[in-house]
Parts: sequence; structure tokens; C-alpha cells
Amino acid sequence: MQIVEYDVADPLEVLHLNLLSLGFALTPERAALIRRLDKRPFPFFALYAIEDGTVAGQVGVFRLPVATTEGPAEVGGVWAVCTHPAYNHRGIATRLLDEAHSRMRVAGLRFSTLGTSRHRVAHALYRRHGYEDVGASASGLARRDTALCETHLRAERAGPERLPLADDLFQRLAAGRLGFARRHTPFLPALVEIGDVGVNEVWLLWEGGDLAGYVLAKVSESVLTVSDLLLREGLEAAAAVAALARQADAPYVQVSVDRPSEAVSLRRAGYRIADPTWGTFMIKPLTPEVTVDEARGLFGIGTERFLMSWMDMT
Repeated sequence: MQIVEYDVADPLEVLHLNLLSLGFALTPERAALIRRLDKRPFPFFALYAIEDGTVAGQVGVFRLPVATTEGPAEVGGVWAVCTHPAYNHRGIATRLLDEAHSRMRVAGLRFSTLGTSRHRVAHALYRRHGYEDVGASASGLARRDTALCETHLRAERAGPERLPLADDLFQRLAAGRLGFARRHTPFLPALVEIGDVGVNEVWLLWEGGDLAGYVLAKVSESVLTVSDLLLREGLEAAAAVAALARQADAPYVQVSVDRPSEAVSLRRAGYRIADPTWGTFMIKPLTPEVTVDEARGLFGIGTERFLMSWMDMT
């Protein structure tokens, strides 16, 4: 087996692997767009296992900006980990992860991170590689009439012209927070152009004439799905979702939240809460000098200061 970088691998084989394993259209054009607009990938973008002339496995590698109690830093992140179905159970993902972790260490990174689901087969693979579960989201479900609680907030779609407003708000509200409280900019406009976020999914929340938060939301199969709430301190998650529910004609509302206070707000408003969900945030120490417990303290994991979003993780 040979391990190569993205520029050496056959791009059509790479696309086939991603469609087979992830349902993700990583076309050469999309890869070029990610590399041009997103500052987080390593220069080599991703690693590939070549077996019998076939691209048999993939691991993407990011370096992610974070805020710690010691100041600004970076952590590693693996993404789009997959194996060709014809080459399953041959240790391909293990070889690729080992190489990715080695390159992170050479780059001076102390931790690798990822987001996944605990019910996926890959979760056991990551645990064998030294990743530990350190964070999880909560999920709330309610009928629309329950979600329509009293609110003084107003929600409206950002649209492409006002996406920078959401980026500016993040910079202000993330000040003093830990974890994924740093972003390269432009952030949301880049994710929209790449296709990771739909332009109509980004909503701005207003309190009078002041921008008070943003959220990602969309309606699918009669459910308003809400995630990535970012609110000014003192605002209730349930009130923010109520503003969205007034604009979206869906009989059910599902909300994913990451901060304990947000889950409390939804529960108090009458939502059915699952805490935790299957989703998990995992960390692996890359050197013997650091531990997962040290990472918890550095990033404020488990506290209200910890900021986490699927848009920032891998």
C-alpha cells in the first residue's frame, strides 16, 4: 500500500471513493474551491491509500484555530475519513490516521480533534487511536405551538449580502470564550460558496434595531431544524427559536444546542430533550506531554465558556 497526497491521487477515483463512502461530491472543482477559500486544510489537503491502483482510503487533515486559557492556538482535525468498500478491514484507515497524526506532530500541534456519531463504526476506530469523547450536544423537539413562546426577537434570512454581519457578530460574541472561538475570515461566505452551508439557512436575530444573534435553520419534511445558535449573553435559546418558528410554517421544531444553559432554556419552554445525543466531540493527545484532562481545562470543555459548532469542527 502506498500513501500519497491529494495532488498525486487520481481525482476521479477520489470522487468515486467519497460518493461510495460518504455520499460527498468531492469533485476536483470543489476541492480547488476549498483549498482557495478555506484556510484550515494542510497544504497537502488530504492523504490517500493506493492499493492495486485504486484509491482505497482517505483522511483529510485540518489545522483549526482555537482559543485556550493560554491564548490563541491551533489543533489538528481529521475529516472525511473513509475506506473503499472493496478494501474494508485491511487496516487502511489505521495507516492513514497514523500518517495524519505524524504530520500534525511535525507541524507542532499537541491535539487532534474530530466530531462524529457514537453509533457509527468509525467511533470505535477513533477510540482505538486514542481519541476520547469530551463533549456532546443536546437536542430538543417540540410542536410549533409549544415553540411559539413569547419573544421580543425578530428573525430574518441573512442573504448573501449580509453574511459578513454574522461573521462580525461571531467575532464580538466569541471574545472571552474558549474552544472554537477563533475563525479565519471570511468564514460563513466561504462555507456558502463551497456548499457546506446553504445561503438560505443563515438567519439573523434582531432585538429592536440591534443584531443579537444568528442561527442556521431549514425546513425539511415538516420539521424546522435549528442549529448553531449564537446569541448575545442574557438571551434565551427558546426565545430565539420562537422568532424563527414565527417565520417558518412547519408543525415541528427540532433544535440542536451545545451549551448547558441552552438545553435548560428549551426544557423550561416545554421541549422534549435528549441530552446527550449520539453526536460526540473527540480529542486525542498527540504527544506524551499532554492529556485529555489538560485539553478540557485549556478549552473550557464542560463550561459555558466552551464554544463549539459543527462548522468549526471536522
